[in-house]
Amino acid sequence: MLIRPADLSDVPAITDTLNWAIEHTDVIFNSTPVTVAEREEHLRHIQDMDCPFLVAETDAGEYLGWALYHPYRDPRIWQGCYETTIYLSPNAQGQGVGTALMGELVDRARADDKVHSLLALIVSTNTASLKLHEKFGFENVGTLKEVTYKFDHWLSLTHLELLV
Repeated sequence: MLIRPADLSDVPAITDTLNWAIEHTDVIFNSTPVTVAEREEHLRHIQDMDCPFLVAETDAGEYLGWALYHPYRDPRIWQGCYETTIYLSPNAQGQGVGTALMGELVDRARADDKVHSLLALIVSTNTASLKLHEKFGFENVGTLKEVTYKFDHWLSLTHLELLV
């Protein structure tokens, strides 16, 4: 498996992964699919902030998933605080891809002088993501109860934090 910086050629697969999660799961609050153009703009924005946007692929070049961190809210106020995001292709789940991506993301955060803490805001029923983050030392710092409604049920949001 190869973990590398994302580029524009990855955006269609990144978009497909995110849209699959939007349309088929409750791990993301958004219920409106995103476009390739929106994701291209997002990639450029993350790159302009000098933050990692990583993709995982097989040795044969097959796309598996993506992960990134970016400033949490307004970086002028939340100095040193960054938020993580990770999504895997449905066929890549449960195969160590998330562990590889998160490991690289945490390593990069620890080497980045501007990063003091990483936050992960995870839908409380997403036990796989909660366990993944906890594996890397993220600690549960609280849950916002029933903050949105999707697929006929209320969703809560658990906040995890890692001081790097």
